[in-house]
Amino acid sequence: PDKKFAHTKIVGYTSSSNVEFCKKTGLYDDVIGYHEMLPQSTKCVMIDIAGRGDIYTKNNNAPAVDVAKLLVVGNSSGADDKDSTAKTFSFPATIKMALAMMGLPARLHSWMDPKQQLYLIWEDMAAMKEEMGGEEMKKTQKEYSLAFCKFAKEWMRAKEAETEEEVRQAFVDILQGSVLPSEFIALDVAKAVAHRR
Repeated sequence: PDKKFAHTKIVGYTSSSNVEFCKKTGLYDDVIGYHEMLPQSTKCVMIDIAGRGDIYTKNNNAPAVDVAKLLVVGNSSGADDKDSTAKTFSFPATIKMALAMMGLPARLHSWMDPKQQLYLIWEDMAAMKEEMGGEEMKKTQKEYSLAFCKFAKEWMRAKEAETEEEVRQAFVDILQGSVLPSEFIALDVAKAVAHRR
């Protein structure tokens, strides 16, 4: 862990309906809804999965809120380009993002430390592989994956789709965004279409 962020609070921002789910993951020190502001006089790191540029902007412009770092993971909100978090990036942050997305060696941009940053997992994976070696990394991934699956049973619910109609409905639900983040759907397409043989 980076020592300069040792006393930094990790706050998850989400829609009001997902606050409890995000809390159960244990990934954040605190979870708040989009309508709320980050805590005042507390140094914060924002991990932005939704891509909501307005959330970062309103907190960054607030005089008593200290956003030490913004890590952008995605754009699950489907925000337009003009409203996305990437639009708030400074020039150095944009340059670092472009270099990283081109797949250039990390040494060419790792020295850059802009406040806003696109989080790219493959950089961490490459660093872990170099540090641990390929076999040790596979073993560690398997260990952590199993631990996650055991832990996830506490806050995730499996839903099975085994008929054509259930598979069709699952796709409709996914596309309409009505699948809760605490649910995952196991599609058994082979079983659903077995009667066609």
